[in-house]
Amino acid sequence: MLIANISKASIEDYIFSDIGFTSNMHGELGLINIPSSRISEAGTLKLHLSNSEPINSLIISANPYDWMHVALRYTDINTKLYSQYESFSGRQTYKDKSFNLKIKLIEETETFPELSIGFRDFIGTGLNSGEYIVTSKKIGDFDFSVGLGWGSLSDVDGIDNPFIDLNQSFRNRRIEASGRGGMIEYGKWFSGRKASAFYGFEYVNKYSGLRFKLDYDRSNSFSIYRKSDFAFGLAIPASDLVDINIYRHRGADIGFGISYKSNYSKSLIEKSEVVNKIIFSESDQLLLKDNDDVFFGTMITLLNKYGLYIQEISFDESNLVLVIDQIKYRNQNVSTKRIFQLTDTLLKIRNIKNVSIIYENLNVKTNVVSFPVQKFRNFLDNSLSLNELKRYLVVENPKYYLNENPNFIGKPNFPSYAWGLSPELTNHVGSPEVFYSGGIGLSFDQNIGFDKQTFMDLSMSFNLSNNLDKLRLKPYSRLPKVRSNIRSYMKEGKNGISRLSFTHITKPVYLDNGIFVAGFTGGIFEQMFGGVGSEILFKNFTQPWTITGNFYWVKQRDFNQRFTFRNYETFTGHLNFIWDTPSPGLKLILSGGRYLAQDSGLTVNLSKTFKSGFTLGFFATKTDISIEEFGEGSFDKGIYFAIPIDLVSRNYQENTAKFLWRNLTRDGGAMLNGGLNLHGLTENKSVDLLNYFEEGFYE
Repeated sequence: MLIANISKASIEDYIFSDIGFTSNMHGELGLINIPSSRISEAGTLKLHLSNSEPINSLIISANPYDWMHVALRYTDINTKLYSQYESFSGRQTYKDKSFNLKIKLIEETETFPELSIGFRDFIGTGLNSGEYIVTSKKIGDFDFSVGLGWGSLSDVDGIDNPFIDLNQSFRNRRIEASGRGGMIEYGKWFSGRKASAFYGFEYVNKYSGLRFKLDYDRSNSFSIYRKSDFAFGLAIPASDLVDINIYRHRGADIGFGISYKSNYSKSLIEKSEVVNKIIFSESDQLLLKDNDDVFFGTMITLLNKYGLYIQEISFDESNLVLVIDQIKYRNQNVSTKRIFQLTDTLLKIRNIKNVSIIYENLNVKTNVVSFPVQKFRNFLDNSLSLNELKRYLVVENPKYYLNENPNFIGKPNFPSYAWGLSPELTNHVGSPEVFYSGGIGLSFDQNIGFDKQTFMDLSMSFNLSNNLDKLRLKPYSRLPKVRSNIRSYMKEGKNGISRLSFTHITKPVYLDNGIFVAGFTGGIFEQMFGGVGSEILFKNFTQPWTITGNFYWVKQRDFNQRFTFRNYETFTGHLNFIWDTPSPGLKLILSGGRYLAQDSGLTVNLSKTFKSGFTLGFFATKTDISIEEFGEGSFDKGIYFAIPIDLVSRNYQENTAKFLWRNLTRDGGAMLNGGLNLHGLTENKSVDLLNYFEEGFYE
């Protein structure tokens, strides 16, 4: 089944959109081996598998913006071994990790082509690093690409590097990065004596969706046997989520690739939640109007069914203030809309003119959304636009809405219990003994609330199947082994306690311009450490920044992950500055302090969150230890993404599937996991919330 399976959008719109373009064998949008200038739309996440003996690749790529493509590539090269020592790595073939980047510089127009610049393997030893400039132009059913490549994309018979005429420093290209790799080697970019041209085209058949590709490229970074510099093949859009690629590579090999892609910047499955119109009889309306207990009870019942729990109600003749605790809707605009839809009939009966909703989490009131009832009603019946509604919406400090004597105070039943059972995957990629080691098991999670501010978290892991017995090498580190003995924890802690902690959040202090709150926690925080600690938070409701500080005394756990501990103990803590930048969804976190291996330094964490809640992020840590002490990789770094579960569900929920990738597990720059996260209490509660998540009112 070819393009007939593509949903809704017309065939031609799909073919010539960024979604329709397919990947080359490196995971970039392109032809067979060469890249094109094309970049997928923002929010696209792709998993690409490529097989072209003797090279097999797994690529994960993402697009934080329409003009930026980033990719992680893990390559298996069958022509050489992992190492020359069989006692160390057996007969495992060589593995190469690379980080690729493409940036669009000029958008295509009817007259001018599109132009992009790209970097392959630019964080690493640089053995296969390369840079390119490429331009693409659509003409009818054809899409042509022409470019110039340096480094691994060049050939000894190429042209003289044109940048040498600008500066002689471009003449020489170092073969290996300084230290132990992992550094961004700016001095290598576009350097080397030669540069090579590449070009090609693809033809799209409008009726079947098939793409015929042909490219010319002289580069051969992995020294593969070849008969020709030409490659050709077919790209088959099996559906709007899956592409299949078949190609003849270098005139010698048949290659195969398959891609799974989706745009997570929008919900993929329509929600099934329906709010039915509520009708009360005349006698019921009289009772609701005159009896406060009936009014309160009815409102509580209506909202409880949707996971919206009233903690307090305050009202006078025309103003209603609700304090709501909810963990169902990630987008607060959706919960605000739902509260209004469910209570609108009651508001009419009581002739309420204005509503203020105070959101609360762990007894911390995080923000207030206020609006005139009639304006919101007009918005829902399409007689008022969203931009007009926003003129009447107020998001501000809850201090000005606090009521010491509310008309109703909820009395939750404590202790409260919540539990869940979920699959658990254990993974370790790239070890010398075996490329992939891991297992599958079950995680039992339980939360016990003793009151609104005090609770206990318990997580237990149970192994079902694994191949972890193949991990036998002991780690070497010049630093305390706070992370590098991960293999021992994986092997001996297959059935263990991953978390058992007790937490208390203090009563918050509400200031004129913000909120101050503190928390204390103790117990087992994560797989490797337990201890005690505290965290404080200050959030300015009128500014897009938050400051938190944490401090922990921790002790290293035994490998079996029970209740015993090893001898290593330390203090660790960080001061964190969290800034919601003016660019929508772009967040910067700077964390400075002392890490688990007793090194000190700074972590930079940059992330992009879309309106759907899908998040892409990158972090890097540099501490006061040397490159030699840190070891291979030079400094800690990685990327991560988080996919809200409800993007692929018909029901609303707050749970998120998270993925973290760091090329190596090292001891330097290691942070504690599982501590307090007070920032999560107030995250995305700033004054520009409604601008950022404005589409939520339409759900």
